[in-house]
Amino acid sequence: MSDLEARLQAILDAYVAKGITGVSAALRIPGRDADILLASGIADRRSGAAMTPEHSFRIGSCTKTFVAAALHQLVQEGVVDLDEPVTRWFPDMPRANELPVRILLNHRSGLPEFENHMPMISNKQWAPREIVDFAFESTPQRDPWGEMEYNNTGYILAGIIISLEAGGETLSQQLRKRLFVPLGLDDTYCGTDESYPEDQVARAYMHVEEQSGQWDIEGAGEPVDGVWDATDWFPLSGAGAAGDMVSTARDLTHWMDSLFSGKVLGQKAFDEMANNLNPASFPGSHLIQNGHGILVSKTGGVIMKGHLGQIPGHATVMGHQEASGISAALIQNSAAGDFESFYLTGVHQPFADLFSAAAAH
Repeated sequence: MSDLEARLQAILDAYVAKGITGVSAALRIPGRDADILLASGIADRRSGAAMTPEHSFRIGSCTKTFVAAALHQLVQEGVVDLDEPVTRWFPDMPRANELPVRILLNHRSGLPEFENHMPMISNKQWAPREIVDFAFESTPQRDPWGEMEYNNTGYILAGIIISLEAGGETLSQQLRKRLFVPLGLDDTYCGTDESYPEDQVARAYMHVEEQSGQWDIEGAGEPVDGVWDATDWFPLSGAGAAGDMVSTARDLTHWMDSLFSGKVLGQKAFDEMANNLNPASFPGSHLIQNGHGILVSKTGGVIMKGHLGQIPGHATVMGHQEASGISAALIQNSAAGDFESFYLTGVHQPFADLFSAAAAH
């Protein structure tokens, strides 16, 4: 292990020592021939199996960056206009004529939200339009173009548009053709309708003392040592285009590097997605701006563009630092229902520390 790798490993080990079950991380550093792959802690509390860089995770809202990129490819191809209203695809949706395509991606649509009302423990398999209907039944619609208010429903609609413009192919088929295969993301899957190697997925854990009641967890059963095993809680179809993907830290690092090095979009489309930014915030995050499927965060002096993701028992952060050209991802199998919990907010400092250590080296 090199001096740099030892320093990075120490950052992860110190983080796990604070109570995180396990973490996997990867970094891609300009000038190095190979990615740095790291892991610490355990993947399965029952067996004590160690976490490894090969473990997969449910990456939650990091899915949104892939969906936004695919939609921007359609814009680049002249199939979709970011400024046209969504009535072409959703003629019966309330206020559709007030909602241009771009507003589905920038968290300013005013669309009703489903996340906080959807049961976390359920075997139901959701179709995308069912999720949209559920959202409209769950919360009121607001006026568009207000301040940022994080919205998952817009990404469900964006996924439907991608599927419809592909002649009815599923979103997963489109993402696989457009992104996964061309970029060599061999360990990345859309969990709604793709099979993936479940034995490679780290088990998922929710910390009981940090459950604020944000989610409906009826049927969770008794926790063990203050932790619920949430591995089987939530059908990924319930997150759909807003958060159904499964991946590894290595693939997400490759994805960040590919997106920011121009392998996915032309400059105009990339600028719309990642450089047309507005002020933004989110509870428990270090978010300062957002674009389309891109969140900009600042931890200390480290500014990164990427995304955050959480789904019961897994939390993900992926990013690219433009100043150094470094891309990285860190995923953990500890999470909580309270956005202010250490088991979610704690991820930001070690992630920034990884960038700082790598850039200094």
